[in-house]
Amino acid sequence: MADGGYRGGATPGGKWGCAAATLIGVPLLFWLTLIGSLGDCVPDASCHDGFWTTVVLPTALVAGVIGLGVRWLVNRQHRGDH
Repeated sequence: MADGGYRGGATPGGKWGCAAATLIGVPLLFWLTLIGSLGDCVPDASCHDGFWTTVVLPTALVAGVIGLGVRWLVNRQHRGDH
C-alpha cells in the first residue's frame, strides 16, 4: 500500500504489553496457587475454596493493568507524544 496505509500486525506497545503481562502474570499465578493450596483444613470448615476469586481474578487484574499500562507507555513514546 501507499506510504501511510495499513501496516498490519500489532503495535509495538501491544507486543511489549503482552510480554510484560505474561512475565508478571505467570509467576503470580504460580505463587498464588501455591499459597492458596498450603495449610491443613479444620474438619467441618470451608477451606481451599474460591480459586477463581483468590487466584485467577487477582492475577488477571494485575496482569491486565500492567499489560495495558506498558502498552500505553510504549505507544506514547513511539508516537512521540511526550
